[in-house]
Amino acid sequence: MPPGNSGPDNGRKGRGSAATEHWAKTANEAARIARKLKKDGHAPPFGDPTSGVMLVVESPVGPRVVDALRRSLDSVGLDAYAVPSSTGLLREMLLVAEPSILVAVGPDATREIDSIQYPLARRQFSDATVGALFTWTAGTAGLSLPPLAPALDNEAAKKRFWRAFLALREPAMAGGA
Repeated sequence: MPPGNSGPDNGRKGRGSAATEHWAKTANEAARIARKLKKDGHAPPFGDPTSGVMLVVESPVGPRVVDALRRSLDSVGLDAYAVPSSTGLLREMLLVAEPSILVAVGPDATREIDSIQYPLARRQFSDATVGALFTWTAGTAGLSLPPLAPALDNEAAKKRFWRAFLALREPAMAGGA
């Protein structure tokens, strides 16, 4: 990383800081999971696993959905790590990313998150109000969103998705997750 760029080491040279080492370990684990998903025929995750925001997107995750998610995230100024649901690796991806905000995109993603029976969860995603942040664990907020795929071709579904998605604007304006 060139000097002056922000990042886990803030451009410092020499032995890596704890933040740099954590970032490298997280990136390595996320890359390992992405390779496994690709090998198993799933869409790979995209985005920054160290961003603090993790989106679980109901499958199938096609190019139009990925493009729409990226544009939506850009519009609120938020980086995120987006992963497909229904891969059997969700618990592992959660442990790697350690998000401060976990977002379920669509009801299948909601069910997938609930199905892992995360031991620290204080509330199930299926019990949450769509579009409202809630306390999922002591250190992680949850957000349930409507499915994105129907919103690509239906104006009413697009408005419903966007209204719920805007709940992420507040954390983005506060400096991220």
